Amino acid sequence: MSQPPSSWNPSGGQQEHPQGPQNPYGSTESFAQPAYTPPPPYGGYPPAYGNPYGQPSYPAQYGGPPGASAGPERPGAALAAAVLSYIQAGIVLLCSFFVLAAGTSVTELLLIGIVQLVSVGLLIFGAVQVTSGSGRLMLLVGNGLQLALVAYYLIRISTLGTDLEGADSEGAVVIPLFFAVMPVVALVLALNSAVSRFISEKKQAQNPQWRQ
Repeated sequence: MSQPPSSWNPSGGQQEHPQGPQNPYGSTESFAQPAYTPPPPYGGYPPAYGNPYGQPSYPAQYGGPPGASAGPERPGAALAAAVLSYIQAGIVLLCSFFVLAAGTSVTELLLIGIVQLVSVGLLIFGAVQVTSGSGRLMLLVGNGLQLALVAYYLIRISTLGTDLEGADSEGAVVIPLFFAVMPVVALVLALNSAVSRFISEKKQAQNPQWRQ
């Protein structure tokens, strides 16, 4: 009986291949997975704002788009009229306390003090109104009422004559005229064409159906 040659391969001449690691179930398939390589950061720098994908990020935009309009610009005349009205309201408010304190037993002074407080409220709300562009009626009425009060004081001083505790009527006239300066300037500024245009554009922006 002949012996098989020493070069005989029992596997039928097939070449042996290296086997990968076996799983617990006896399969020869390999569990090796390709390693995940993260994408390089944008431009060689760490991504801005913590962007994990390396995509370029942009700074946050505040407000509306670049082409958006912020509305009609408030003119300086409206702001100046409001400031003068605030100052006039503060001065008249202090004076009203003295008038009311002295007029508790005098009906005329009591009424004048109440009218002055009403004018203070009109001046304050009118100043807010004109600066916001919603209107100017209250500011006009408030300053007009201030001029009416000045006229009242001038008439009363002229009728009293020299009975003002040693002070002549000509010197006493200066005090009411001082209270007339700021209302007159505020009225001129509030009636400016730029203020009229600002109020018109503001109302039209809020209500497109509105027409002056």
